[in-house]
Amino acid sequence: MDLRAQLQQTLANSHTLERELGGGGMSRVFVAEETRLRRKVVIKVLLPELAQGISVERFEREIQLAASLQQANIVPVLTAGDTNGLPYFSMPFVEGESLRQHLAAGPLPMAEVVGILRDVARALGYAHSRGIVHRDIKPDNVLLSSGAAVVTDFGIAKAISAARTQADSATLTQTGTSIGTPSYMSPEQAAGDPDIDHRADLYALGCMAYELLTGAPPFTGASAARIIAAQMTETPAPVGERRPDTPESLSALIMQCLAKRPEERPSNADEVMRRLEGVNLSNPGLAATTPTPGTSRRGVFIGIAAGVGALLLALVGWRVMRSGTAGPATSQHQSLAVLPIVNNGGDSTKEYLADGMTSELAGSLRQIPGLTVAGDLSTFRFKHSELSNTEMAKQLGVGMLLTGTLQSQGTSIRLQMQLTDAASGNILWSNHYDKQMKDNFALQDEVTAAIAGEMRVVLSPEKTVVARAGRTENAEAHDLYMKAMFEKNKLSEQGLARAVTYFKQAIALDSNYAQAWAGLAFAYDMQADAYAPSHPTHLLSKDAAARAIHADSMLAEGHAAYGFELAAANWDLPAALVELQRSVQLDPDSPDALFFYSQFLGLIGRTDEAVRVTDHLLQVDPLSAMASSAKAMALSFGGRWVAALKQDSATKRLDPSVVYAEAWDAGALRELGHYPQSVEAYKTFESLLGGQPAFGLALTYGRMGKRAEALAIIQALESARKTSWIEPDFIAAAYAGIGENTKAMQWLETAFTEKSWVLRFLMESNPGWLTPLESDSRFIALKQRVRATTFKD
Repeated sequence: MDLRAQLQQTLANSHTLERELGGGGMSRVFVAEETRLRRKVVIKVLLPELAQGISVERFEREIQLAASLQQANIVPVLTAGDTNGLPYFSMPFVEGESLRQHLAAGPLPMAEVVGILRDVARALGYAHSRGIVHRDIKPDNVLLSSGAAVVTDFGIAKAISAARTQADSATLTQTGTSIGTPSYMSPEQAAGDPDIDHRADLYALGCMAYELLTGAPPFTGASAARIIAAQMTETPAPVGERRPDTPESLSALIMQCLAKRPEERPSNADEVMRRLEGVNLSNPGLAATTPTPGTSRRGVFIGIAAGVGALLLALVGWRVMRSGTAGPATSQHQSLAVLPIVNNGGDSTKEYLADGMTSELAGSLRQIPGLTVAGDLSTFRFKHSELSNTEMAKQLGVGMLLTGTLQSQGTSIRLQMQLTDAASGNILWSNHYDKQMKDNFALQDEVTAAIAGEMRVVLSPEKTVVARAGRTENAEAHDLYMKAMFEKNKLSEQGLARAVTYFKQAIALDSNYAQAWAGLAFAYDMQADAYAPSHPTHLLSKDAAARAIHADSMLAEGHAAYGFELAAANWDLPAALVELQRSVQLDPDSPDALFFYSQFLGLIGRTDEAVRVTDHLLQVDPLSAMASSAKAMALSFGGRWVAALKQDSATKRLDPSVVYAEAWDAGALRELGHYPQSVEAYKTFESLLGGQPAFGLALTYGRMGKRAEALAIIQALESARKTSWIEPDFIAAAYAGIGENTKAMQWLETAFTEKSWVLRFLMESNPGWLTPLESDSRFIALKQRVRATTFKD
């Protein structure tokens, strides 16, 4: 007999079941009519996995305490009992919708948020004064009816825990079944502390308030373990940065509720009530962001044409297994490089799969404590290399090499992997795996665990889950994602267009695929400035990155993209800095995060810091031309022209295809007064770009007094702008270089109208482009206007 029929049989003399509602986290929920009083009630039956080991009599005794709560903002318990051993309880049926349903349309108006929080805090204060802690405050357990918020399921979580009879199950959290919901669970509750008090509810209230204002709780992710890890170890971005119109007093209250230590939270719900009543809704505090990021590095202004490899950017570990572990690995086994997996069998359509598997294995292995894994952009330089393993390891600075071959036939793949000691050449471990394409997650985890065991490092089950930052369980979506990353890293106009298509197809299959959203943000950003109008495309990037953060709040690449795009699309530099710092906190060795952070610091004039960050980036990815070029850019913006030239030479040795290194070279030579050499470098740069005019050459000609030659380049830029995207700032700089200040200002005004991100950065850091305008009163006024402007779209 199914549960509904069983329950109806139990309640035949008192209730008639009408329909089943969407189940709660702990129960199946039915609407019924109470026969004698002809009123609608809700009957909740505990799920069998929760009911196991529970004393029905003890559960009913605990429910009696919950039934004593009689307050306007609390849905009371009416009756309790059991049906064939499954405990149930009943409550009045509340007309209206849950707060979860109400949130479906997105963040709520400020006044409504404050009203809802007051009602919930009032309910908490009443219950806490009677010794009852809810333990599962969340939007699903708040109902909206007749303009008021009412809280349901008070005391149920405590009743379940207290009614358990198994000696080893003091808390269900410890047995693998959480009483509570990870996204709203206090750190002490997540840790399985049996002595939690009312302050756990205040933490959950803070999480819920955060979601009401921003559209998402402080921490999101693909797995419960990942979210719980964040609740215990991570500090969320201030709510005011996510919702700029949040009054400062409300933001401070929410963030205090989210304190990790219970004693640092408000003392009780009554204090929360008083502070909510004091919130001034007519005077919102200044804040710094709105969810949506990006990462612009593709245009001439940035001058870097190398892409970032597909890395899994994840938060490492949240608690170590208590089982004993072997001693630490020997020193030569502390570092490893995953060389590009070779695609055998002649099927070129599977090249993306081999490259994607390489990147994802490297990302997973980076989660092993004490192990350094070389960055993708360094290791992919050795694709098709004929160098010996010893020489490759020497150049990469690692002690071990992981190599492999991939052979596919239909939907089946065979992956042969081998771990080698670079110094001795000895094979430390090898294995092969025969899997179906849909099993690639299991394959990656199996290989990672095997290597971890070989290195005598414990990879706990929690870390295996956490390493899957932002991933999907949809095999087809994952396959499309790897195709997209393969195309994105080509950096060509056609490759980026194909990448956007693949990312969108992956997202269509899994709308919460955080990595795919972040990848889409990067692809849009690389299209901006070079292949598409700047501001609208940066907005697309910003929106995609916001979705990445919403899907997984701990995905470093999502925050890196979001941070840069807050600057590029919104001109909001303080907010951008917060997000970029957040990204490197989440993953201090992330090439993506380090690259964008260093780029941003250089562009706002903090060039010494930018150089230090790029030095660390080069330690992580020593053979990456992208990392080398990032350092050259930072040096250039700091006016360290000789050092920049030296770094550009290193970049070109690493990868001659990084054509923008020629542009940085040419600019440095101009600023050092080597005009003929600057002209030659710019001409080389133009030829590499297929004849595209370089505005920097006009600057050099202007310095040389060759006005006619400079004008010819300016006219070519103006003509090209009619059919392709050319930043108006570049034309302005070219006019400034020949003393045409009025025309230069006209183009800068055009840049302001078009919300050019280049213009915003030029107001902070001038690499010699607009020097002739610095004393012009029109330029001074424009700088003040730009610095005072942020865009909210």
